[in-house]
Amino acid sequence: MANEKTKLQYKIVSGYNPKTKKKNDILRAILVNREVFGTDRIVEYALNAGYVRGQSEDMKGALNGFVQAFQQLELQGKVVVLSNWLKIHAELTGSVGETLLLSDANELHVVITALKDLKTPLAGFSVENVEGTTAWPKVEMILSPGGKPWEVVKTRGILLTGRNLYFDEQKGDTATISWGEGESRQTISITPTESDYSHMLFAWPTALADIEAGTKLTFSFRTCAGIEGGAVYPM
Repeated sequence: MANEKTKLQYKIVSGYNPKTKKKNDILRAILVNREVFGTDRIVEYALNAGYVRGQSEDMKGALNGFVQAFQQLELQGKVVVLSNWLKIHAELTGSVGETLLLSDANELHVVITALKDLKTPLAGFSVENVEGTTAWPKVEMILSPGGKPWEVVKTRGILLTGRNLYFDEQKGDTATISWGEGESRQTISITPTESDYSHMLFAWPTALADIEAGTKLTFSFRTCAGIEGGAVYPM
């Protein structure tokens, strides 16, 4: 259909936050499952859309020829500008010593710079979160805030980081901590003080106030990932 919107698929990932200088401290949307257009597909698209006219094989040969010419010009240190859109140029890499002379440690690398910022509103697309709120929950790390991965520090709380970690006790979500062996094994229920897509935060349980350092704790979680009536995922 002529009015059908192009579909963009994306997923949410956690990454480095330059403001807080912390890892996994910001959520970003990235495009996924994008089609790859090589020379043949570019030529076919250009012909079908009416951007160029001619024979398919001739167009493919011409495009490949232009690309090879671009590469040779760049390897000669030239600057190539395509339709006032892309600038392709070479840059030197590596450092120089006290002699201020280049050596075999230096290389010529080709760099591509966009001269025009091509952008378009998302309103023209159909967007889909490929993970969405129904994505399988995943715990990537357990630690105390500001502490080492996979270590929890007494009285400092317990932090889980990962994916789709929504927790709602009213919908049947549960969390427990177990410790000890055999008949002395104990299990308590815990409820997070904070919960969202990327983390759960628990206050240090009073039942663990006298627990000895080095004790192995086992965490168990069952969540429907924030979906009313959704499937329950064990973690």
